[in-house]
Amino acid sequence: MNLGAAYSDELYARGLPRRLRRALELGWRYYVWDLPRYAWYRRGVGLKALDLQAITNPIVEFFDRKDKDGEPHVGFDDALSCLARAGVRLTLPPSRIGALARCWERTAPAPGDVIECGSYRGATGLLLALLGKLRGRPQKVLLLDTFRGSPGGCAFDSLRTTREYVLPEDHVGALRRQAEALGVNDRIEVHQGTFQESFERLATRDARFALAHIDANLYQSTLEACRFVIPRVAAGGAVVFDDYHGPCDLGARLAIDQFLAPAGQRPRRLAGSSAVLWK
Repeated sequence: MNLGAAYSDELYARGLPRRLRRALELGWRYYVWDLPRYAWYRRGVGLKALDLQAITNPIVEFFDRKDKDGEPHVGFDDALSCLARAGVRLTLPPSRIGALARCWERTAPAPGDVIECGSYRGATGLLLALLGKLRGRPQKVLLLDTFRGSPGGCAFDSLRTTREYVLPEDHVGALRRQAEALGVNDRIEVHQGTFQESFERLATRDARFALAHIDANLYQSTLEACRFVIPRVAAGGAVVFDDYHGPCDLGARLAIDQFLAPAGQRPRRLAGSSAVLWK
């Protein structure tokens, strides 16, 4: 089976013409408007205004290099085939999916479940649940999202609107049916609502995570996810930030740097816009 059938490029630019168009649409605004405002916002939250790494974000997005550690192996292609047959389509680029799966592999010794803050359609969470089944790893995958669209940003989120990521009202039901078709219904937990609502429910149990995937796009949502999730990631685990280097997601980057600054930490680059923090 063509493994590319498991991917949908509706949310990212694939191919040179689309990438060039995206670069022309975003590049001038990023450097003339968004980046100077971002520097001002960094000062406002107590960070150094100059963030040299952020200057290269559009270049990284344009080339979308693969994770230097290589591609995941055992069970990965089988999982992609199963997703394609079930009609599940991953909306992240192959390079970022591969890097995320590679991080998941490396967290095998760490105890705990997987949590995804910002699941959109849930395809990435289904992939991780399926990999866990194929590899015999006893862990749940928690999918957190409104599943009704973006909750709306603040002044730090200049390129994000509430019209993004809107799904049909019955999407959670469709997601559960996909999980059942893949044989992972017992491995996923769907937590619908804002992050804060879900975190209040999860705080009542001793939640520990081997892997966290934070793909919230927005400043406040990302900051809430960092505050709840990162202290609960086990030693040997990892936090993957999908949008740390995204040119449309400087609000999310600001929240991550703000949370990690007291510990003197910054995530390292993975593939495309993603980055990882190892515990």
